[in-house]
Amino acid sequence: MATLAALCTALECTPNDLIEVDTTPVERPVVPPRPVADLPKAASGRGRSMPPL
Repeated sequence: MATLAALCTALECTPNDLIEVDTTPVERPVVPPRPVADLPKAASGRGRSMPPL
């Protein structure tokens, strides 16, 4: 803020004269969805990875 105040004093202007706000919407690039990671495969042929309780 001190630098902005010094610039405005030196240039005899206001902060509005130095800063411009652009409110034009910017399109975001379309990002393809990430591939779903493969689920870990079961350790046994019956589909269980742990012994029954």
